[in-house]
Amino acid sequence: MLVSGLTPLALAAPASAAAAKYVDDFNGDGYRDLAVGDRGAKVGEAQNAGAVVVVWGTAKGLDPSRRTVVTQDSPGIPGAAESNDYFGTDVTTADLNKDGYADVVATAIGETSDGRSGAFTVLWGSKSGLTRGSSYMNPLYKDRSFAKDIAVGDFNADGRPDVVAVDSENILFIRGPFTTSGSHGKVTDFDPRGGEEITPETVVAGKVTKDGTVDFAVLGSEWDTAVGAFRDTVWFYKGGAGTPKRSKTVKLPSSTTLVSSGAAIADFDKNGYGDLAIGAERAGTGGAVYVLPGTSTGPSGSVRTITQATSGVPGTPESGDDFGGDVSAGDTNGDGYADLAVGTPGEIIAAETSADASASVRAGGPPPRMAAGAVTVLRGGASGLTGKNSRAYDYNTAGIEGEPGERAAFGHSVSLRDYTRDGRAELLAAAPSTPQRLHLLPGTSSGPTGTGSRVLTLASLGQTALTNFWAELAD
Repeated sequence: MLVSGLTPLALAAPASAAAAKYVDDFNGDGYRDLAVGDRGAKVGEAQNAGAVVVVWGTAKGLDPSRRTVVTQDSPGIPGAAESNDYFGTDVTTADLNKDGYADVVATAIGETSDGRSGAFTVLWGSKSGLTRGSSYMNPLYKDRSFAKDIAVGDFNADGRPDVVAVDSENILFIRGPFTTSGSHGKVTDFDPRGGEEITPETVVAGKVTKDGTVDFAVLGSEWDTAVGAFRDTVWFYKGGAGTPKRSKTVKLPSSTTLVSSGAAIADFDKNGYGDLAIGAERAGTGGAVYVLPGTSTGPSGSVRTITQATSGVPGTPESGDDFGGDVSAGDTNGDGYADLAVGTPGEIIAAETSADASASVRAGGPPPRMAAGAVTVLRGGASGLTGKNSRAYDYNTAGIEGEPGERAAFGHSVSLRDYTRDGRAELLAAAPSTPQRLHLLPGTSSGPTGTGSRVLTLASLGQTALTNFWAELAD
């Protein structure tokens, strides 16, 4: 709960300031930094208060010895850490006030104040790091939840970053400018029906058409009168001057299975259009990834479905695998094509610590939500994302620390970012169950490798108090 409104902070940087070179360089030193949300962190006596852990970048990549943990009890951060705030539920990064320092935007879905529920906090970047913040609650409604998922981009092409915040009841377009004093521009509700017929779950931003503006897509479910049921749906909003308009709606093959899985926009076939990749962990048997090729009008309605049964994709689809539990795009081998990392946190790769749970899955019973897990990298190419040359990583992969029988949920959250700036993205994969690790796999000319991989643990981050490490890697 916010206890005293917004903390007074410095004025915004002048309009002439240059935007940050990297969307995740929080201290302006030219190196990319890592932000990890941990909504389950205990702060003092407050359970599930939440935290954001920052690992600072160096010329050699991420350095876990240089880290910062930010909570709502940190100096300069508004509010107070309270039980079930879930600060760090979703994390994204951008230079929101265009002062040359990237900022962290973190949601807190359990935050309450003055009857309002849900908030996002901007942790402002500076030469000294993330030392100040501003908090934003639902600007229109007191009786609705807010900011389950967020995306940042200049959606109306006015030169100022905006925020789109979604949850099961709202799609709110919050215009910039955002300032360190806590102000923002006009707000538009893109769902005036109040969520009675559509249920937004996830939002993703990126350049889909070739006009150079940033677009966004909202994923969720919509009532389909033709079949008398809810259908997984994509609502595409084309960016451009003025207020973005919903210009396209695409029905997905599955029915209400998304449940806030990850999504990414990237050019997987290098044709100039951004393609939309959606993780659908509960689709079919074992999960799927849906790929909607980009066009001049938005994502195509010709949906490509990739599963573990697709030719070239390692593994076999089984109930509870959760293939598509999270996705992230990046060029892993430097060939100019974007690739896609796909988390499969329910993948069983050896005898689990619970034989009964394994037998239950094999028999089609309820999945053990904590299997060892795996990550699959799907390669981009002239034909887009396919199973060709894809590769899986798990605790059987040489160089990756961990035991195949652990129920670690490796791949619960994934990220592809080039922290070493060598043109090849490293693979970062979270394994949030005991012993709670973040795995960093180097990029090579043939893709990520377990050789030379590193592990960031709670101990290495100096944060043994974060007992429920549900890592959410920044978008």
